[in-house]
Amino acid sequence: MRNIKIMAHLVAGYPDEASCIQAIHALADAGVEIAELQIPFSDPTADGEVITRASQKALDAGFRVRDIWRYIDTAKSLGFEEVHVMTYGNIVYRWGVRSFLEEMHSRGITGVIVPDLPLEDDDRFYAAAREIGIGALPVAVPNMTPQRKALLKSTASEMVYAALRQGVTGRSTDITGESREFLRSLDIPKIYAGFGISSREQVLSLEQFAYAAVIGSHITRALGSGRNAYESVRNAVERCL
Repeated sequence: MRNIKIMAHLVAGYPDEASCIQAIHALADAGVEIAELQIPFSDPTADGEVITRASQKALDAGFRVRDIWRYIDTAKSLGFEEVHVMTYGNIVYRWGVRSFLEEMHSRGITGVIVPDLPLEDDDRFYAAAREIGIGALPVAVPNMTPQRKALLKSTASEMVYAALRQGVTGRSTDITGESREFLRSLDIPKIYAGFGISSREQVLSLEQFAYAAVIGSHITRALGSGRNAYESVRNAVERCL
């Protein structure tokens, strides 16, 4: 029995609206517990080539930020235990920090991930999230200094997105003893660990060290294969279960 949850990452609107909706259904039917929906952005600093291309394709097809609601509504209707939204700071600032968080909370979003939001200057993002009652996931990376870890803890978040290596998403990641020690050192109740997860072996190696394993580029590649979106995504996910 798997003792770690799966969080599956999709770029909203990729490769097109109908295929993305099929992909969300495939995640639910495969038994994924947590959906993470990314708002496409033109300058995604934390994303590797696969997800960057997916974001650009969605934008080129006319995706607008408010279109995220149709994907959120679909995910919420399918009974995922949690639905998270990932985006970038420029979108949050243009929307308005508090307004953004309040609208996400009103739609039942569990948590928001903003990887380029500086911990030192977050425009009260984490404080507002606590006041509103929505999760806000700071991003932890290997080799963080003790000072950076203390700053991360100062957000008082009970959730954290832990990148299993430095750099951007997409490349495969070896889960080592050092990786697991990094996760242990975070001392935060819910750790969502990702970057380069594409197999059941990787997922199981994170048991006891993370609350959820995050699968992103692996699913996005499957969606971009040109084959049936539902079957491609379901098959990709099942290789990780």
